Amino acid sequence: SSTFSSHLQHLELVLQRIQASGLTLHLSKCQFCKTKLRYLGHVVSQSGIEPDPDKIRAVREYPIPMKLKDVRAFLGLTSYYRRFIKNFATVAEPLISLTRSADNRPFLWSTTCQQAFDYLRQLLIQAPIVAYPQFDKPFVLQLDASDVGLSAILAQKLIDEDGVQREHVIGYASRTLSSSERHFSATERECLAIVYGCNHFRPYLEGVRFTIVTDHKALKWLHHTKDLNSRLARWAMQIAAYDVEIQHRPGSDNANCDALSRAPVDVVSNNTITSSYTDPCTSPTIIDPGYLFVLDYFSHGSLPSPQRFIPISLQNNVTITTTPIFSSPSLPFTSLANIHFGDNIQLYDDIRVAQWQDSELLPLLNYLQAQQLPDDAIRKTILQLATFHRVIDGVLYRVVHSSKLNTENPSSATTTSSEPIFNHHQQFRLVIPKSKIIDLLSLAHDHPTSAHLGRRKTLFRLSTRFYWPHMRRDVEEYVRACKLCQQYKASNQKPGGLMSPIVVNEPWNTVGIDLTGPLPKTRRGNIYILVVIDYFTKWVELFPLTNIKAKTIAQIFVDDVMCRFGFPVRIISDNGVQFLSNIFTNVCQILDIKHQRTPFYHPQSNLCERVNRTIKPLLAALAHHDSKSWDTKLAQIAFALRTARSDSTEQSPAFLMFGRHPRNGLDLCLPSPTPVDQLPTTDDLSDYRKRLLTDLLPAYTATREILDISHQRQASQYNQHHRFIQFEPGDLVWVAALSGIAMGKWRGKKLSPRREGPYRVVERLSSLTYSLIHTITNQQLGPIHVNRLERYYSFKAID
Repeated sequence: SSTFSSHLQHLELVLQRIQASGLTLHLSKCQFCKTKLRYLGHVVSQSGIEPDPDKIRAVREYPIPMKLKDVRAFLGLTSYYRRFIKNFATVAEPLISLTRSADNRPFLWSTTCQQAFDYLRQLLIQAPIVAYPQFDKPFVLQLDASDVGLSAILAQKLIDEDGVQREHVIGYASRTLSSSERHFSATERECLAIVYGCNHFRPYLEGVRFTIVTDHKALKWLHHTKDLNSRLARWAMQIAAYDVEIQHRPGSDNANCDALSRAPVDVVSNNTITSSYTDPCTSPTIIDPGYLFVLDYFSHGSLPSPQRFIPISLQNNVTITTTPIFSSPSLPFTSLANIHFGDNIQLYDDIRVAQWQDSELLPLLNYLQAQQLPDDAIRKTILQLATFHRVIDGVLYRVVHSSKLNTENPSSATTTSSEPIFNHHQQFRLVIPKSKIIDLLSLAHDHPTSAHLGRRKTLFRLSTRFYWPHMRRDVEEYVRACKLCQQYKASNQKPGGLMSPIVVNEPWNTVGIDLTGPLPKTRRGNIYILVVIDYFTKWVELFPLTNIKAKTIAQIFVDDVMCRFGFPVRIISDNGVQFLSNIFTNVCQILDIKHQRTPFYHPQSNLCERVNRTIKPLLAALAHHDSKSWDTKLAQIAFALRTARSDSTEQSPAFLMFGRHPRNGLDLCLPSPTPVDQLPTTDDLSDYRKRLLTDLLPAYTATREILDISHQRQASQYNQHHRFIQFEPGDLVWVAALSGIAMGKWRGKKLSPRREGPYRVVERLSSLTYSLIHTITNQQLGPIHVNRLERYYSFKAID
């Protein structure tokens, strides 16, 4: 919901639907008024989807080794992923040196060891070792159990950018064994680790086939062994609910799980993530603010008075209190409604501190504050900068002089707070150090009171109050790289992509094919129309169809098109499943025909779409009295299109095919030609052939020239409203939200994003089409026309 009041209205509608359906909700499983929730291993909030920190908590809070055995276990964990760690041997040398000649010297944990430990531990919980899950790839659940704990690592074998398949971590988990569990046998502990890992990563593993890797070989026969004790039998039944294959690997190759099981960190389970809301009537000391607020809203039918705080919990926890939750303004909440000012209250003090910590501003501050000049090459520069800078209460300001103001003596540049900062001769701008530029840009553009306005308005806000070098450049780059602005705002630029005509030089060299329908079912059972057109002559074939199975379409295309007009060199179709089927693809491969697919949501690339637009109103007009007889009119419409003059070729398709104009209904109004009963002589046939070649060859030459001129004219008109844009493999792009696009016009829901992504360009299929892959979900998309793409901009760090 965009506002809290609308959220309550939406909630009321949902509860009304639930009540009308006769459903019952368990209050302890409900959450209200939350801005951040954990769901399927991710944290969903207003800012987007983030990885759940609990997935990496087992490694993030890995304890510092206290003895040599702990060091070796940690090195085993990091060595397992050493292929991702650059210069691993050099980085881990302080820890490795502890294991050398360990019997001859005491265990000494130094500062360099701590630094190496912290660095390696941090690498284990970030990319490239940790990756986002790809649900189209199989999961691998690695497990181990020790005398003190259990460990589980969910992994996947993914293909990296260099094309090599490597094992990446999806999540870590570990927990300590209870006092009773420590008395279990080795087999029982290892089986318990399987149950623990499957339950912990259940959102990823349920309903898919995955592999369990354990170093306990006896568990390979868990599904086939009949003589199990009650505990193992119960666990075996739980494991049987998953589609799993158990594999064994030696303990020496299972060092990653072994280290986590020997130093377990109790990860919060999914059941404990969700707040447990207890009925206030039975336990009045545990109160969820969101629950009580919703209860108050539905009890009184209105929002509380404005002086009351509206708490929006940023964490899924409960608050223990003995007083009414809305009775005091001193509640421990740091945010009100949707506007957060608390983070910016100390920004002025932070800027003052950052100025004195900035190496570029410090010499100027020392000179203006204490008249201390550096003895180096920047001495002259400091004197020049001092003429238009002042220090007021220990804070550096930039002076903007008017034309009538004389330059002051820089030695008196220090001002007290009692002097006015603004007057009609000069204005002061607070100088922003580099470390605080990003904070100011975010406040001036991203904050709700700034509303993501454009670069000019953002620059005006900043330039009238602050100063730093290259402010205009930084503002333009920051606003251009704003992710929300790129995703939601309309573009004022021309669509990308210049026209690239399809060049053909002979009949039936290039053929377009498409389906039209469904139409009203005829008495013959026909519902669809298969449209085939020759790009050179514009000859049209129309076939009524009872179904659109790939086998039916391939059979008609081979029997009624290729066996009549010959094998084409190229076929152009859309991305319908019939044209992507194996049977249609095999026909094209066997006959050496190039199959060219039009981009998604760009139908104008196929000439058949123009024919579809023509025949639909013709069918409606001819079959207006009987909509179930339109298939009987197809042959007549096809004849009309074949004998009509084409604007592109200035000839009829029939003439370019046969060298003559077929007789039609209008010729019946003229005198009929005299029939000839005698057989033609050899000279007659030779004369007809010569006359046919005399008519067709110049017609073909003229058609090529006319088509070329027509293409140039169309491209000129089209390119006036489009711009050239090109991407290279590896570039990041936005894709126009395909669900909201129809024939180039925006038709998405209100407030829905206009663009999706970012996607990475995988391959340039042609000058206008690209193959893409989503940078997070790895969803592949293509072919996509360039006019659906916008370049993705990211903000680079301030130099």
